[in-house]
Amino acid sequence: MRKQEGPSKSALATRAWREKETEDQRAVRVLKYTLYNHRMTMEQYTALRLEQSDRCGACKEPLRFGETRAVTVDHDPRCCTYETLSTGRTKGVPISCGKCVRALLRSPCNRAIGFFERYPQRVHMWIDYLRRVNK
Repeated sequence: MRKQEGPSKSALATRAWREKETEDQRAVRVLKYTLYNHRMTMEQYTALRLEQSDRCGACKEPLRFGETRAVTVDHDPRCCTYETLSTGRTKGVPISCGKCVRALLRSPCNRAIGFFERYPQRVHMWIDYLRRVNK
């Protein structure tokens, strides 16, 4: 079987469709995907936003809802374990069960917390490094 050259017809069609969508349409699509991915209702998502005053649950900086991938839903990865592909998750399967959602975070905070949770024994090494290089 030969490896396909370049993007598939489906990928090209999706790209063309997304290039035509408006900012509002994109925002609605991303929100629907986020809700599905974390098995949340709009009411639950709105409640989190209100509870956090539209600020990151970790650093308290304002969340930028209109920007692509600027806001993430943090959940406890120990709660839900799904069979995953090499990319880290199964295509078409939600990321979380919805019961383990913790907060809305800025993407950098979500990545940092993921590292801290995966490698808690290294946190002190990272802090020591930053102290050494930022004298």
